[in-house]
Formats: sequence, C-alpha cells, structure tokens
Amino acid sequence: MASDDISRREAEQLRELDEPARVARTFEAIADRGALWVWGDEGDILFTEDGRRRNLLPIWPYATVARLENEGDVDGEHAIRIPVKVFLAEWLPQLEEDDADIAIFPVEERNAAVVTLAEFRSRLKV
Repeated sequence: MASDDISRREAEQLRELDEPARVARTFEAIADRGALWVWGDEGDILFTEDGRRRNLLPIWPYATVARLENEGDVDGEHAIRIPVKVFLAEWLPQLEEDDADIAIFPVEERNAAVVTLAEFRSRLKV
C-alpha cells in the first residue's frame, strides 16, 4: 500500500458514505495528499458516460477505493496516481479539448457528483 493510500477496510467504509460525503472526502483527500487517482493502464485511462452521453473522467481520493470499484474488469488496468499540479496543468486542458467533465468517486456505477472542469478548479482552490 502506498503511503498516500488507505486500508481496504477504510476504503469500504468510505464507499458506504452518501454522495455529498464522498464528494467532500474526495476534495479533502486531494488537498491533504496533493494527488488524485484515476483508473487505466499504460495506454488508456478509463472514461465513462452519463445518461446524456457526456464523457466523464472518474476520479477517486485513494487507490484502494479505485481498485474496489474497478479491479478485475480488464487485465493490466490499475489505479494511477496523478499529482494535483500535473492534473491541473496537463490533464484539465486535455479534458477541455475532449469536452469531458469529472465524475467524483463513483461507487457501483453511481457518481457522487459530476462537475465541470471550472467547478473542479474552483473546488480545489477553496
């Protein structure tokens, strides 16, 4: 387990939180640890769509919760740590080009929230 990760038991407890609490915990963890987690492999990152067919990048506050949500779906995929500075400087401009939004801490195909890139930037600065 990475030093900025949590135990499986803690991750399972976080997954039980209601949606507003998962959103709050995600932004707290990002602020505390200076990173967020996405899912993918060396060549691709997992994106999903909502009911309006909007492209979404799912993010998680810890690797373990990302693993609990995705592990076993596709061989070779794993949680990928993205430092916040890199996410803001490199990922957000690309997401903007791709017209994608961010899905916060999905659990069992339910997003805690979907935020625009501007909303995400704003929440990180608060």
